[in-house]
Amino acid sequence: MRKNYRSPLRQSMIITTLVIVVLLSVVLGTLGFLIYRDDMIRRYQNYAGDAIDFIARCIDGDDMEKCIETGQKSDQYEELQLLANDFKETHDLEFIYIIKPLSPNPPDNMMDVFAAWTSWGKADGTDGLTDLGVLTGDAYPKEVAEQYLARMDRDPRVTYFRNDTDFGNIYTAIRPIFNSKGEPIAVICADILIDDINNAIVNYILISTATALIAGIIVIILVNSWFEKRLVGPISRLRYSAELFEDKCRNHAPVNELVMDDPNIHTQDEIEALAHSISNMVYDVQNYANDLLTKDKELHTMKEHVDEMDILAFRDSLTGAGNKAAYERQKINLDWNILSNTAKFAIVMCDLNYLKRINDTYGHDMGNIYIKKLHQLLTETFLHAPIFRIGGDEFIVIVENDGLDNLDELIDLFKKKINDCFTNPSLEPWERVSTAIGIAKFSIGKDASVDDVFHRADEEMYKNKKEMHAMRDD
Repeated sequence: MRKNYRSPLRQSMIITTLVIVVLLSVVLGTLGFLIYRDDMIRRYQNYAGDAIDFIARCIDGDDMEKCIETGQKSDQYEELQLLANDFKETHDLEFIYIIKPLSPNPPDNMMDVFAAWTSWGKADGTDGLTDLGVLTGDAYPKEVAEQYLARMDRDPRVTYFRNDTDFGNIYTAIRPIFNSKGEPIAVICADILIDDINNAIVNYILISTATALIAGIIVIILVNSWFEKRLVGPISRLRYSAELFEDKCRNHAPVNELVMDDPNIHTQDEIEALAHSISNMVYDVQNYANDLLTKDKELHTMKEHVDEMDILAFRDSLTGAGNKAAYERQKINLDWNILSNTAKFAIVMCDLNYLKRINDTYGHDMGNIYIKKLHQLLTETFLHAPIFRIGGDEFIVIVENDGLDNLDELIDLFKKKINDCFTNPSLEPWERVSTAIGIAKFSIGKDASVDDVFHRADEEMYKNKKEMHAMRDD
């Protein structure tokens, strides 16, 4: 009897609703993030662009060009410094500065001309780091310097580019400064830090998502309450009754006890109809239970008989290896694989030496031990390959697929086992196995059937037997 009662339908409904609410919250939050971020960046870009346009109109280009060439700050330069300082202090801009690009490659590829600063910026070290004529060393990598160099043109419009600096991720607003001849002498820039914008947007998303989740939970509670009354509750009672019936079946209760408890469903809909259908089905199961048990016993008896017949028909009674009939059945499968171009196998043939001598000298019982010893060595070596005894002293091993990868190592191991056994003086003569071995691998285009591979293995085995000077003497 089940003691733990759960309602997967209720859980699935809650989880599904929650997932939908979360996904909608994430999607809406992401869209809001992208729209809000792009809008905020456009606003800040326009803000920074207006700022440097205003400051650029206050710059005397010829005077600034002279300051750059001489390295001396003029009165107009100092006035510009005060204006920019006041502008930075009253506006939300991270940096306002003028720089002259020299070349794309560091070091010293840029020259500082001017930078606005504030009193608190100097106090914490973020302002006042640049001055007129100071070369920047390795501060500007090539790809960033190229952005500044590209604006040494005659276009007075403000453009923007993204710049990852030690101070954070920023957008740089940039435009050239011209002398009276209309030639660019430097670029004026204003940087806006976008990390704070992103943090504000993340907070907005978190608040929006939390609000959506709370609303979703309320929806889940209301929906679950309705489904609990109309769907989940009746189905749960029906399930519980079905589980009680299942327990009776599993515990082999008497046939007269195989009835399903009334789930007490009166919803007047499809669920009530389903409950009646299941009750009728249980009644039919009770009527046919005895017949099913009888059929099961008959089938079990037949299966045992078939298993016994299979053992007798396809197993060698002496060694337990597959017999000639089993080998013929294996040949059918391998020939089919050859026709379907999926064959990958090798045949290892073993023929016992001196079996007749063992039988004549020590008797057939010792000869049987001799045969079983060879089968034991084959089984210990070729662990996952089928082994067949196709004659009195002949065995075949079929090595397929991945087993071919280490076939050479297995053959060497088997030969070593045979040699160690044959040369072991502590063993009885009928335990010192000697065998000739032949190996042949299936070759596409060369072998049309398993018999072709078999004949090549047989030829190799007889060559080995001649080399061992142990030809069969019967």
